[in-house]
Amino acid sequence: MLALLMLALLPLTLLAEGNSTRLGDGANEVLVIVNGKPITYQQIVGDRDMQSEINAIRQTRGIKEDVPDSFIEKQIVYAALENYVVNLLLEGEADKLQININNITMRSVLAGERKRAGVAADDDNGWAKYVKARYGLTVSDYRERRRTDIRRKEALYYLAGARGALPAEVPVTTYFALSVTPKDLRREFEATRAKWRIARDIDFRQFKLFYPQDTSIETRNKLLGALTGEGTGVYPRVEKGESLEAATDSLKTLIDNQKLPGVRFEISQRRKAKDDSELDATTYGMVLSVPATGGLSKLGAMTEEDEEGVQLEVVSFVQVFSRRDGDARNFENPKVQESLRNEIFQRRFQENEAKVTAELLKRAAMVPEKQLSR
Repeated sequence: MLALLMLALLPLTLLAEGNSTRLGDGANEVLVIVNGKPITYQQIVGDRDMQSEINAIRQTRGIKEDVPDSFIEKQIVYAALENYVVNLLLEGEADKLQININNITMRSVLAGERKRAGVAADDDNGWAKYVKARYGLTVSDYRERRRTDIRRKEALYYLAGARGALPAEVPVTTYFALSVTPKDLRREFEATRAKWRIARDIDFRQFKLFYPQDTSIETRNKLLGALTGEGTGVYPRVEKGESLEAATDSLKTLIDNQKLPGVRFEISQRRKAKDDSELDATTYGMVLSVPATGGLSKLGAMTEEDEEGVQLEVVSFVQVFSRRDGDARNFENPKVQESLRNEIFQRRFQENEAKVTAELLKRAAMVPEKQLSR
Protein backbone atom coordinates (compact mmCIF):
# COMPACT_ATOMS: atom_id res chain seq x y z
CA MET A 1 0.00 0.00 0.00
CA LEU A 2 2.87 2.38 0.84
CA ALA A 3 4.44 1.90 -2.57
CA LEU A 4 1.12 2.44 -4.31
CA LEU A 5 0.48 5.71 -2.52
CA MET A 6 3.89 6.93 -3.58
CA LEU A 7 3.13 6.31 -7.27
CA ALA A 8 1.09 9.50 -7.27
CA LEU A 9 4.14 11.44 -6.07
CA LEU A 10 6.68 10.45 -8.74
CA PRO A 11 8.60 13.53 -9.99
CA LEU A 12 8.79 14.57 -13.63
CA THR A 13 11.75 13.18 -15.54
CA LEU A 14 13.22 16.61 -16.18
CA LEU A 15 14.70 16.94 -12.69
CA ALA A 16 18.35 17.87 -13.09
CA GLU A 17 21.08 16.62 -10.81
CA GLY A 18 24.13 18.51 -9.70
CA ASN A 19 23.41 21.69 -11.69
CA SER A 20 24.02 24.76 -9.55
CA THR A 21 22.19 27.18 -11.86
CA ARG A 22 18.96 28.54 -10.39
CA LEU A 23 15.86 28.02 -12.53
CA GLY A 24 14.69 31.48 -11.55
CA ASP A 25 17.60 33.10 -13.40
CA GLY A 26 15.17 33.35 -16.32
CA ALA A 27 11.59 33.96 -15.22
CA ASN A 28 10.25 33.30 -18.72
CA GLU A 29 11.97 29.95 -19.16
CA VAL A 30 9.62 27.51 -20.86
CA LEU A 31 9.39 24.35 -18.77
CA VAL A 32 6.71 22.41 -20.64
CA ILE A 33 4.34 22.73 -23.58
CA VAL A 34 0.72 21.63 -23.07
CA ASN A 35 -1.77 21.56 -25.94
CA GLY A 36 0.68 23.67 -27.94
CA LYS A 37 0.93 26.36 -25.26
CA PRO A 38 4.22 27.03 -23.41
CA ILE A 39 4.20 27.01 -19.61
CA THR A 40 6.91 29.18 -18.04
CA TYR A 41 8.73 29.19 -14.74
CA GLN A 42 6.84 32.32 -13.69
CA GLN A 43 3.45 30.72 -14.32
CA ILE A 44 4.38 27.84 -12.04
CA VAL A 45 6.07 29.81 -9.28
CA GLY A 46 3.97 32.98 -9.34
CA ASP A 47 4.68 35.12 -6.29
CA ARG A 48 5.93 32.24 -4.10
CA ASP A 49 8.84 33.10 -1.82
CA MET A 50 11.12 30.44 -3.26
CA GLN A 51 14.00 31.02 -0.87
CA SER A 52 11.70 30.66 2.14
CA GLU A 53 10.35 27.38 0.76
CA ILE A 54 13.87 26.13 0.13
CA ASN A 55 14.88 27.03 3.69
CA ALA A 56 11.77 25.37 5.15
CA ILE A 57 12.37 22.14 3.22
CA ARG A 58 16.03 22.12 4.19
CA GLN A 59 15.07 22.47 7.85
CA THR A 60 12.11 20.05 8.03
CA ARG A 61 13.82 17.33 5.99
CA GLY A 62 17.26 17.70 7.51
CA ILE A 63 18.96 18.35 4.15
CA LYS A 64 22.70 18.93 4.49
CA GLU A 65 24.38 22.20 3.55
CA ASP A 66 26.37 20.56 0.73
CA VAL A 67 23.11 20.09 -1.23
CA PRO A 68 22.77 23.31 -3.29
CA ASP A 69 19.65 25.47 -3.16
CA SER A 70 19.29 24.95 -6.92
CA PHE A 71 18.66 21.23 -6.46
CA ILE A 72 15.97 21.82 -3.85
CA GLU A 73 14.41 24.52 -6.03
CA LYS A 74 14.12 22.09 -8.93
CA GLN A 75 12.34 19.60 -6.67
CA ILE A 76 9.84 22.31 -5.66
CA VAL A 77 9.31 23.71 -9.16
CA TYR A 78 8.88 20.41 -10.95
CA ALA A 79 6.57 18.98 -8.29
CA ALA A 80 4.43 22.10 -8.76
CA LEU A 81 4.79 21.77 -12.55
CA GLU A 82 3.49 18.20 -12.55
CA ASN A 83 0.46 19.24 -10.54
CA TYR A 84 -0.10 22.22 -12.85
CA VAL A 85 0.02 20.09 -16.00
CA VAL A 86 -2.23 17.34 -14.61
CA ASN A 87 -4.75 19.89 -13.31
CA LEU A 88 -4.80 21.71 -16.65
CA LEU A 89 -5.52 18.50 -18.54
CA LEU A 90 -8.08 17.34 -15.98
CA GLU A 91 -10.05 20.52 -16.61
CA GLY A 92 -10.33 19.51 -20.26
CA GLU A 93 -11.47 16.01 -19.24
CA ALA A 94 -14.04 17.53 -16.86
CA ASP A 95 -15.44 19.50 -19.81
CA LYS A 96 -15.78 16.29 -21.84
CA LEU A 97 -17.47 14.57 -18.89
CA GLN A 98 -19.76 17.62 -18.45
CA ILE A 99 -19.01 17.75 -14.73
CA ASN A 100 -20.83 20.62 -13.07
CA ILE A 101 -20.35 21.48 -9.40
CA ASN A 102 -23.55 23.36 -8.58
CA ASN A 103 -24.05 26.18 -6.09
CA ILE A 104 -25.86 23.93 -3.61
CA THR A 105 -22.77 21.71 -3.39
CA MET A 106 -20.50 24.74 -3.02
CA ARG A 107 -22.63 26.19 -0.23
CA SER A 108 -22.35 22.90 1.64
CA VAL A 109 -18.57 22.69 1.11
CA LEU A 110 -17.95 26.27 2.22
CA ALA A 111 -20.32 26.00 5.17
CA GLY A 112 -18.17 23.14 6.45
CA GLU A 113 -15.01 25.16 5.93
CA ARG A 114 -16.47 28.15 7.76
CA LYS A 115 -17.38 26.00 10.75
CA ARG A 116 -13.92 24.40 10.88
CA ALA A 117 -12.40 27.89 10.70
CA GLY A 118 -14.53 29.02 13.66
CA VAL A 119 -16.53 31.55 11.61
CA ALA A 120 -20.25 31.73 12.43
CA ALA A 121 -22.67 30.77 9.65
CA ASP A 122 -24.21 34.29 9.59
CA ASP A 123 -20.87 36.18 9.86
CA ASP A 124 -20.24 37.00 6.19
CA ASN A 125 -17.88 39.84 7.08
CA GLY A 126 -15.83 37.54 9.31
CA TRP A 127 -15.64 34.93 6.54
CA ALA A 128 -14.51 37.55 4.01
CA LYS A 129 -11.74 38.69 6.37
CA TYR A 130 -10.68 35.10 7.02
CA VAL A 131 -10.47 34.21 3.31
CA LYS A 132 -8.58 37.42 2.51
CA ALA A 133 -6.08 36.94 5.32
CA ARG A 134 -5.51 33.25 4.73
CA TYR A 135 -5.70 32.96 0.94
CA GLY A 136 -5.40 36.53 -0.34
CA LEU A 137 -8.69 36.14 -2.23
CA THR A 138 -12.19 37.57 -2.24
CA VAL A 139 -15.01 35.25 -1.15
CA SER A 140 -16.23 34.83 -4.74
CA ASP A 141 -12.73 34.12 -6.09
CA TYR A 142 -12.12 31.57 -3.35
CA ARG A 143 -15.46 29.88 -4.05
CA GLU A 144 -14.57 29.52 -7.73
CA ARG A 145 -11.11 28.21 -6.92
CA ARG A 146 -12.63 25.54 -4.69
CA ARG A 147 -15.22 24.73 -7.37
CA THR A 148 -12.37 24.14 -9.83
CA ASP A 149 -10.52 21.94 -7.30
CA ILE A 150 -13.60 19.76 -6.79
CA ARG A 151 -14.27 19.54 -10.52
CA ARG A 152 -10.73 18.34 -11.24
CA LYS A 153 -10.92 15.79 -8.46
CA GLU A 154 -14.23 14.43 -9.78
CA ALA A 155 -12.71 14.11 -13.24
CA LEU A 156 -9.83 12.10 -11.80
CA TYR A 157 -12.27 9.81 -9.95
CA TYR A 158 -14.19 9.19 -13.18
CA LEU A 159 -11.07 8.49 -15.26
CA ALA A 160 -9.72 6.10 -12.61
CA GLY A 161 -12.98 4.14 -12.58
CA ALA A 162 -14.08 5.05 -9.06
CA ARG A 163 -17.43 6.40 -10.29
CA GLY A 164 -18.32 3.28 -12.26
CA ALA A 165 -18.27 2.47 -15.95
CA LEU A 166 -18.39 5.36 -18.41
CA PRO A 167 -20.81 5.27 -21.35
CA ALA A 168 -19.09 4.52 -24.65
CA GLU A 169 -20.16 7.86 -26.09
CA VAL A 170 -18.24 9.91 -23.50
CA PRO A 171 -15.32 11.37 -25.49
CA VAL A 172 -12.50 10.88 -22.96
CA THR A 173 -9.26 9.32 -24.21
CA THR A 174 -8.01 8.18 -20.80
CA TYR A 175 -10.08 5.77 -18.74
CA PHE A 176 -9.31 2.72 -16.60
CA ALA A 177 -12.12 0.42 -15.47
CA LEU A 178 -12.42 -0.49 -11.81
CA SER A 179 -14.51 -3.28 -10.31
CA VAL A 180 -14.29 -5.90 -7.57
CA THR A 181 -16.06 -9.19 -8.29
CA PRO A 182 -16.91 -12.11 -5.97
CA LYS A 183 -14.22 -14.09 -7.80
CA ASP A 184 -11.69 -11.35 -6.91
CA LEU A 185 -12.67 -11.63 -3.24
CA ARG A 186 -12.23 -15.40 -3.23
CA ARG A 187 -8.88 -15.20 -5.04
CA GLU A 188 -7.59 -12.56 -2.59
CA PHE A 189 -8.78 -14.61 0.37
CA GLU A 190 -7.01 -17.75 -0.85
CA ALA A 191 -3.80 -15.79 -1.46
CA THR A 192 -3.87 -14.29 2.04
CA ARG A 193 -5.60 -17.10 3.92
CA ALA A 194 -2.85 -17.36 6.54
CA LYS A 195 -3.58 -13.88 7.92
CA TRP A 196 -7.34 -14.35 8.38
CA ARG A 197 -7.34 -15.34 12.01
CA ILE A 198 -9.60 -14.35 14.89
CA ALA A 199 -7.38 -11.83 16.64
CA ARG A 200 -8.02 -11.04 20.30
CA ASP A 201 -6.51 -8.80 22.96
CA ILE A 202 -5.15 -6.43 20.32
CA ASP A 203 -2.77 -3.92 21.96
CA PHE A 204 -2.32 -1.02 19.53
CA ARG A 205 -2.27 2.68 18.63
CA GLN A 206 -3.67 4.19 15.46
CA PHE A 207 -2.71 7.14 13.27
CA LYS A 208 -5.35 8.74 11.02
CA LEU A 209 -4.93 11.55 8.50
CA PHE A 210 -8.25 13.16 7.50
CA TYR A 211 -8.94 15.40 4.53
CA PRO A 212 -12.17 16.30 2.69
CA GLN A 213 -12.93 14.34 -0.49
CA ASP A 214 -12.90 17.60 -2.40
CA THR A 215 -9.30 18.34 -1.38
CA SER A 216 -7.25 19.36 -4.41
CA ILE A 217 -4.87 16.86 -6.00
CA GLU A 218 -1.86 19.07 -5.23
CA THR A 219 -2.81 19.31 -1.56
CA ARG A 220 -3.39 15.58 -1.28
CA ASN A 221 0.00 14.87 -2.83
CA LYS A 222 1.64 17.20 -0.33
CA LEU A 223 -0.06 15.35 2.51
CA LEU A 224 0.90 11.92 1.21
CA GLY A 225 4.46 13.14 0.75
CA ALA A 226 4.56 14.30 4.38
CA LEU A 227 3.14 10.95 5.43
CA THR A 228 5.28 8.59 3.35
CA GLY A 229 8.31 10.59 2.16
CA GLU A 230 11.50 8.59 2.46
CA GLY A 231 13.42 9.44 5.62
CA THR A 232 11.22 12.37 6.63
CA GLY A 233 7.61 11.13 6.42
CA VAL A 234 5.59 10.08 9.43
CA TYR A 235 5.43 6.41 8.41
CA PRO A 236 9.17 5.78 7.79
CA ARG A 237 10.11 7.68 10.94
CA VAL A 238 7.80 5.54 13.10
CA GLU A 239 9.12 2.50 11.26
CA LYS A 240 12.62 3.48 12.39
CA GLY A 241 11.54 3.71 16.02
CA GLU A 242 10.39 7.30 16.60
CA SER A 243 7.24 7.90 18.60
CA LEU A 244 4.08 8.88 16.75
CA GLU A 245 4.12 12.24 18.52
CA ALA A 246 7.68 13.05 17.40
CA ALA A 247 7.25 11.71 13.86
CA THR A 248 4.26 13.95 13.08
CA ASP A 249 6.06 17.28 13.66
CA SER A 250 6.68 18.00 9.95
CA LEU A 251 3.12 17.01 9.02
CA LYS A 252 1.76 19.37 11.68
CA THR A 253 3.95 22.18 10.32
CA LEU A 254 2.68 21.52 6.79
CA ILE A 255 -0.98 21.62 7.87
CA ASP A 256 -0.44 24.77 9.95
CA ASN A 257 1.60 26.67 7.36
CA GLN A 258 0.23 25.57 4.00
CA LYS A 259 -3.39 26.69 4.43
CA LEU A 260 -5.00 23.28 4.07
CA PRO A 261 -8.75 23.55 4.80
CA GLY A 262 -10.39 20.70 6.68
CA VAL A 263 -7.15 18.70 7.11
CA ARG A 264 -6.22 17.16 10.43
CA PHE A 265 -4.68 14.06 11.95
CA GLU A 266 -5.34 12.02 15.06
CA ILE A 267 -3.14 9.75 17.16
CA SER A 268 -5.06 7.41 19.45
CA GLN A 269 -4.01 6.47 22.92
CA ARG A 270 -2.59 3.00 23.33
CA ARG A 271 -5.52 0.69 23.99
CA LYS A 272 -6.72 -2.90 23.77
CA ALA A 273 -9.50 -4.27 21.60
CA LYS A 274 -10.90 -7.58 22.79
CA ASP A 275 -11.54 -8.74 19.18
CA ASP A 276 -12.69 -7.51 15.76
CA SER A 277 -16.11 -6.51 17.10
CA GLU A 278 -14.46 -3.33 18.43
CA LEU A 279 -12.74 -2.44 15.14
CA ASP A 280 -13.94 -1.45 11.67
CA ALA A 281 -13.08 -3.81 8.82
CA THR A 282 -10.21 -1.72 7.43
CA THR A 283 -8.52 -1.28 10.80
CA TYR A 284 -8.90 -4.98 11.54
CA GLY A 285 -7.32 -5.79 8.18
CA MET A 286 -4.38 -3.54 9.05
CA VAL A 287 -4.00 -5.29 12.41
CA LEU A 288 -3.82 -8.65 10.63
CA SER A 289 -1.09 -7.35 8.30
CA VAL A 290 1.26 -7.20 11.31
CA PRO A 291 2.87 -10.28 12.94
CA ALA A 292 1.24 -11.33 16.20
CA THR A 293 4.39 -10.19 18.02
CA GLY A 294 3.79 -6.62 16.86
CA GLY A 295 4.94 -4.08 14.31
CA LEU A 296 3.70 -1.39 11.94
CA SER A 297 0.79 -2.18 9.62
CA LYS A 298 0.40 -1.41 5.96
CA LEU A 299 -1.25 1.91 5.14
CA GLY A 300 -5.02 1.68 4.85
CA ALA A 301 -7.52 3.97 3.15
CA MET A 302 -11.17 4.51 4.06
CA THR A 303 -13.87 7.18 4.13
CA GLU A 304 -15.62 8.65 7.16
CA GLU A 305 -18.26 11.32 7.76
CA ASP A 306 -17.68 14.17 10.18
CA GLU A 307 -20.38 15.57 12.46
CA GLU A 308 -21.59 17.81 9.61
CA GLY A 309 -22.00 14.90 7.20
CA VAL A 310 -18.95 15.93 5.15
CA GLN A 311 -17.26 12.94 3.50
CA LEU A 312 -13.61 12.67 4.54
CA GLU A 313 -10.89 10.53 3.04
CA VAL A 314 -8.74 8.84 5.68
CA VAL A 315 -5.25 7.40 5.35
CA SER A 316 -4.32 5.34 8.39
CA PHE A 317 -1.92 2.85 9.89
CA VAL A 318 -1.75 1.01 13.21
CA GLN A 319 1.16 0.31 15.50
CA VAL A 320 0.49 -3.10 17.03
CA PHE A 321 2.35 -4.04 20.21
CA SER A 322 0.87 -7.51 20.53
CA ARG A 323 -2.18 -9.61 19.79
CA ARG A 324 -3.38 -13.16 20.39
CA ASP A 325 -4.44 -15.19 17.36
CA GLY A 326 -7.15 -17.84 17.47
CA ASP A 327 -8.96 -19.98 14.92
CA ALA A 328 -8.97 -19.33 11.19
CA ARG A 329 -11.64 -17.04 9.74
CA ASN A 330 -14.24 -18.30 7.31
CA PHE A 331 -14.49 -16.64 3.89
CA GLU A 332 -18.23 -16.11 4.37
CA ASN A 333 -17.66 -13.86 7.39
CA PRO A 334 -19.08 -10.39 6.44
CA LYS A 335 -16.20 -8.50 8.07
CA VAL A 336 -13.65 -10.57 6.13
CA GLN A 337 -15.40 -9.85 2.83
CA GLU A 338 -15.76 -6.15 3.60
CA SER A 339 -12.08 -5.88 4.47
CA LEU A 340 -11.09 -7.78 1.32
CA ARG A 341 -13.32 -5.59 -0.85
CA ASN A 342 -11.90 -2.39 0.68
CA GLU A 343 -8.31 -3.52 0.20
CA ILE A 344 -8.79 -4.58 -3.42
CA PHE A 345 -10.77 -1.45 -4.34
CA GLN A 346 -8.25 0.94 -2.80
CA ARG A 347 -5.29 -0.87 -4.34
CA ARG A 348 -6.84 -0.83 -7.82
CA PHE A 349 -7.97 2.77 -7.50
CA GLN A 350 -4.46 3.88 -6.56
CA GLU A 351 -3.02 1.91 -9.46
CA ASN A 352 -5.55 3.46 -11.85
CA GLU A 353 -4.95 6.93 -10.48
CA ALA A 354 -1.22 6.58 -11.16
CA LYS A 355 -1.99 5.35 -14.68
CA VAL A 356 -4.28 8.33 -15.33
CA THR A 357 -1.60 10.74 -14.15
CA ALA A 358 1.04 9.06 -16.33
CA GLU A 359 -1.24 9.14 -19.39
CA LEU A 360 -2.07 12.81 -18.89
CA LEU A 361 1.61 13.73 -18.49
CA LYS A 362 2.39 12.03 -21.81
CA ARG A 363 0.41 14.78 -23.49
CA ALA A 364 2.86 17.39 -22.21
CA ALA A 365 6.07 18.05 -24.15
CA MET A 366 8.89 18.56 -21.68
CA VAL A 367 11.61 21.03 -22.62
CA PRO A 368 15.07 19.46 -22.18
CA GLU A 369 17.24 21.04 -19.50
CA LYS A 370 19.92 22.06 -21.99
CA GLN A 371 17.36 24.12 -23.94
CA LEU A 372 16.21 26.23 -21.01
CA SER A 373 17.10 29.89 -21.52
CA ARG A 374 19.35 31.59 -18.97
